[in-house]
Amino acid sequence: MPLLDSFRVDHTRMQAPAVRTAKMMQTPSGDPITVYDLRFCIPNREILSEKGIHTLEHLFAGFMRNHLNSDLIEIIDISPMGCRTGFYMSLIGTPTEQQVANAWTAAMQDVLEVKSMEEIPELNAYQCGTYTMHSLTEAQQIAADIISRGVGVNSNDELYLSEEFLQEKETQAD
Repeated sequence: MPLLDSFRVDHTRMQAPAVRTAKMMQTPSGDPITVYDLRFCIPNREILSEKGIHTLEHLFAGFMRNHLNSDLIEIIDISPMGCRTGFYMSLIGTPTEQQVANAWTAAMQDVLEVKSMEEIPELNAYQCGTYTMHSLTEAQQIAADIISRGVGVNSNDELYLSEEFLQEKETQAD
């Protein structure tokens, strides 16, 4: 089975919070699509709480759109990673990693300004698959942590896992 791009980066050297350009491609009509790894937590050392990440999922995409969408950029989707260490964001356009980091920081400030659970979008049984699994407090703790630590940039070149390295590790595991 071919190795996915996300498994070609060294998670032991990944910094967080940090933005990384995970993939770039084009639509058939030539529009650029960029996928970003928005790493909230250091892999294998930190993890986002399930209620906190779920509440962020409801808030983050809207706030990021407010700060990043433009005539040249349109966010398609922001989804949590299964490992609960961050989110993937797919968009049409090619903002710099620093533009994404700035929008992310502003979105976290927006999360801190949410006053009550009633302000969380789509928080009901009709629009959310686990509508009782939310915590505004935990989402705001995550947001405050991101702001206090600051959002950096992870370099694909510095994190790249070569085929030789992976084969060596596979041999050592046998």
